[in-house]
Amino acid sequence: MGRARSGDDGRYHGDLPCRWCDALINQDGRRRPRLYCNGWHRTKTYLSRIGALIAGLF
Repeated sequence: MGRARSGDDGRYHGDLPCRWCDALINQDGRRRPRLYCNGWHRTKTYLSRIGALIAGLF
């Protein structure tokens, strides 16, 4: 599995896995690391958290 590291200039270099599907995401010198490969995976993560919260209430 790839790992992104912060360089001397404060930018991330390397790959990180998507939090939803574990696909490697190239960081391409970004200041903040990308955590999801697309917006839909970010939305699915959010909806699953909300669903777990609601299910925990009942």
